Amino acid sequence: MTAEAAHYQLLVCGATFAGLGAALAAKLPVIVVERSAGVGQEFIETFNPGSFEAMDDLQFSPLEQSLHAELIERNLMEPEGGPVHLPGVHSVLCKRVQDAGLKVLFLTEIIEVTATGEGFEVTLYNVSGFQTIRVDRILDTTSRRFSQPDPSYATVNRKIIRAHLSAGISGNETAPIVQPLDEQAQILPGRFPSERILALAVDARADWPAARHSLQEYWRARPASLALWTIAAVASTFGLQVPQGPIELAAQWIWLPSESSPHPLQSFRQGYRFLQLQSEEVVNDGNRKTV
Repeated sequence: MTAEAAHYQLLVCGATFAGLGAALAAKLPVIVVERSAGVGQEFIETFNPGSFEAMDDLQFSPLEQSLHAELIERNLMEPEGGPVHLPGVHSVLCKRVQDAGLKVLFLTEIIEVTATGEGFEVTLYNVSGFQTIRVDRILDTTSRRFSQPDPSYATVNRKIIRAHLSAGISGNETAPIVQPLDEQAQILPGRFPSERILALAVDARADWPAARHSLQEYWRARPASLALWTIAAVASTFGLQVPQGPIELAAQWIWLPSESSPHPLQSFRQGYRFLQLQSEEVVNDGNRKTV
């Protein structure tokens, strides 16, 4: 006898900042599927601390405000905004997931999605083997649309490889920002005065070995003003320039790429507000579920 497939009203593809914001906003049974072993990888693993976006004009919900306040309290972010200290953010997000009791499947691939007329049947694969679940809606927050891969559709406009730089100074000393003389690279500030991050744009078709080679060649020929700097660590994956969502892939199937936001907290807010608005529409329209 075959067991009936578990049913969820919402499947969130990607434990991204936007994905976790959406899952925490959902007032319904939700499952989050993440192909990696961590959360917030689109910012943390790409070494993207966010830009100096001011947060004063944003109207936070209580949940968003509590996350903002916790990042400030832990000295991971300035009160007025700006870059976050990425190494400390992962544990903050994991604790949020645990406290909320979110069901997150890590190291899990979406193998197949089949429309059923009343939603979708989704085949998953992880260390436990294959399993099929039923979902009413899908929200994909990944940059590469892992819920609906399509080789014919170019989702990535540009790739960026980032690296942490070191000038041999302590954490409280300010490292000068010396910008390269070309448009291919940029040096970004981190959360603390000594943190500097090199962001190098590469061809969207470049694979990882080619991008690492381009980074090494670029750094070998760097200007004299950067001669005392060294590369301390290289990101483990590309930063991607992707379209701004939401984009409808099919009925009840939305692409909301988390990485399209310039700051992790703004990405979290984007996912939270999107699901919050959808929940309000469901309530206002009775039984109609609109995405």
